[in-house]
Amino acid sequence: MIIFKDRIDAGKKLANFLAQDDFFKKIKDKKEIIVVSLLRGGVIVGVPIAEKFKTKNLPLPATKIASPQNQELAIGAFCFSQIYWEKEILNLYFFPKEEINKQLEKAKQKFFSYCQKFNINEKIFETLKHKTVILVDDGIATGATVCAAFYFLKTKKPQTIILTSPVGPYDFKNHGFDKVFIYHKEKYFSAISQFYEDFSPVEKVKIQYE
Repeated sequence: MIIFKDRIDAGKKLANFLAQDDFFKKIKDKKEIIVVSLLRGGVIVGVPIAEKFKTKNLPLPATKIASPQNQELAIGAFCFSQIYWEKEILNLYFFPKEEINKQLEKAKQKFFSYCQKFNINEKIFETLKHKTVILVDDGIATGATVCAAFYFLKTKKPQTIILTSPVGPYDFKNHGFDKVFIYHKEKYFSAISQFYEDFSPVEKVKIQYE
């Protein structure tokens, strides 16, 4: 089921989707809005949204903690000092603690390599205090990375944290976000890539600090 040509197309559709909602229409001062996009694909989707609201698009790494048995399955995610665990999965599989710690270390290494590669410092997120934050990703599967990002963003004391994504599972749980906007919710969700004509790996991203 192809819905989006690519991530830019998804971002444009998502930007219009958000702008039409009463929640955003009621925000008179758009300077109160800041977009935070997950590296790497989420940053591409976040560009049209940031342009729509004439605001920053801050890149945020959040790395998957993979299952010891299946690298595609997330058992959690890491974002700066925040670790999010998928407790239902951990309770189901009973992975050895040393194996879980090994996967956590891999996630941390990947996270800090992203910070170094894209020159990301935690200080850039101090500007989020009392703001309306739009957290963007290019698709939600298990939701582990957006949850780790959410708990990190909470430490910066924004007024509101909104999650938005082009696609996600029909039964996605809120996990504490003030609002969730998913353009297309899929009952028979298998992979994010199934909704994109072009879902190529992202090597370069446009960082909008201003």
